[in-house]
Amino acid sequence: MDSKQTVISLVQICHLKGIRKIVFSPGSRNAPLIIAFNEHGGFETFSIHDERSAAFFALGMAQQTGETVAIISTSGSASLNYAPAIAEAFYQRIPLLVLTADRPPEWIDQGDSQTMRQRNLYQNFIKKSFEIRYETTNMDELWYNSRMYNEAINDTRIEPKGPVHINIPLREPLYLFEKNFEDKSLAKIFDQVSPPPQLSVKVMDELAIVWNECRRKLILCGITPKSKALNDVLVRIADDPSVIVLTETTSNLGDESFIEQIDRILFSIQPEDHETYKPDLLLTFGTNIVSKKIKSLFRTWEIPEHWHVDETDVVIDTYKKLTKHLRCDLLIFFEELLSRRKVANSEYRQAWQTKNTAIKFNHIEFMEQASWSDLLAYSMVISQLPKNTGLQMANSTAVRYVQLMDKRADISYHANRGVAGIDGCSSTAVGAAWATEQMTVLVTGDTAFLYDSNALWIPYLSANLRIVIFNNQGGNIFRFIPGPDTTPYLEQFFEAHHQIESGYLAKTFNIPYYKATDEDELSACLAEFWRPQVGNRPAILEVFTPRFKNDKMLKAYFRFL
Repeated sequence: MDSKQTVISLVQICHLKGIRKIVFSPGSRNAPLIIAFNEHGGFETFSIHDERSAAFFALGMAQQTGETVAIISTSGSASLNYAPAIAEAFYQRIPLLVLTADRPPEWIDQGDSQTMRQRNLYQNFIKKSFEIRYETTNMDELWYNSRMYNEAINDTRIEPKGPVHINIPLREPLYLFEKNFEDKSLAKIFDQVSPPPQLSVKVMDELAIVWNECRRKLILCGITPKSKALNDVLVRIADDPSVIVLTETTSNLGDESFIEQIDRILFSIQPEDHETYKPDLLLTFGTNIVSKKIKSLFRTWEIPEHWHVDETDVVIDTYKKLTKHLRCDLLIFFEELLSRRKVANSEYRQAWQTKNTAIKFNHIEFMEQASWSDLLAYSMVISQLPKNTGLQMANSTAVRYVQLMDKRADISYHANRGVAGIDGCSSTAVGAAWATEQMTVLVTGDTAFLYDSNALWIPYLSANLRIVIFNNQGGNIFRFIPGPDTTPYLEQFFEAHHQIESGYLAKTFNIPYYKATDEDELSACLAEFWRPQVGNRPAILEVFTPRFKNDKMLKAYFRFL
């Protein structure tokens, strides 16, 4: 039996299980997959030349929809270019189905072109890897491959969601084969239903006793998708003088009772005040935290109880204080806790909120007198984002500057903070914009933008996409962090200084381009920049800031706080 039969069953099973978006990169070995998915007629297919951009584009779509998106490469090093996006999807818990076409197994390591070892290629950052039976000789082997397809797709969706890999060896001929989609005898599907994990009554009763005894409880929220249900239950939990909730932009959670700008407040807390703000119980959930300051601080504090709530069995002890890993559904946990909690008499929440109010006034006062710099430019852009924008924040200064600005409830915040690489930020934003009708704005540094400039080569640039590049002529973050400035290699090897502007790059791809070099120019062009562009195109705004002043302004800001 030809291996193309199992390709047809793959296409049928993907469709029956609700996968609709397929991202290809051109190639020859993956031709049977390209032809079969397109001729089926039930998929939205994309063709993106650069595999790295293609994978991040798919990640952006899956991030917005929560649905599994398939990416399909040809054989050889093409599949390696998926790796950064797959790693990001793994740590950000985004569902991707990764299909890599391969050469027949007898040609591996035999000098055949575009051939390498692809089995278990992503083994360190993938949920599961499969390889289909290459040549099926009986119905049992066809059934085996079909069962694998089901399991792989199911695994992308089971919490924690994430990427799953299927390696598909294919023999020539690659272009001419029978495509019978009417015969569904091989397209048997099955689902895996996993009830949300729930802690026993006994365990919850024991946890509630500890919770109610503590008079200083701090909840720290990591990366989470926007969820009104989760936000509402947290607001109810926080209605207790002994509880304070700290969030970041990427938590997508907010309330006037929460502390929403962690770094702003932490830089104002002096060592002699630590006892006032130190919790008896730290409760964390979500994935990665951006703030390096809070990680450093919590690792030095003595915290008697640290509970991390997660649906996975991966034990995360970021602050080296973990006492309980609670594997359960987050909403169910908080509801169960609420039914048992006793509101405590405490001044803990008030201490944090008083400090936060003072810092907010200091922030406003400093920004009113701030001169032209990254800090002022970010403040202007973020405050003037159109309503209900989906904000994409590049690494590494971009996401940190946004963390300092007042959070807006109408904005959804996203960043590739699973691995926090510089690669793929722009391509992710392009995919996110394509998957949603809302305005999607990418704020990015010049280095991150140039690193992923092939994102502009993606033929699916949508009119609701805006890219704001903050150009400070290099990796300006290395002027902020301690260390690089003590060496003679700061400019060449850390900051990687350059004098590149992106105007001609925008022109190459026929994208409207705006430029601002000071506060007045930025104010003048922002209103026009947000409006629909000529030719139903996206737009780029490049904001030039003073390279040698940005770090001084930021340090002065933190001193003022």
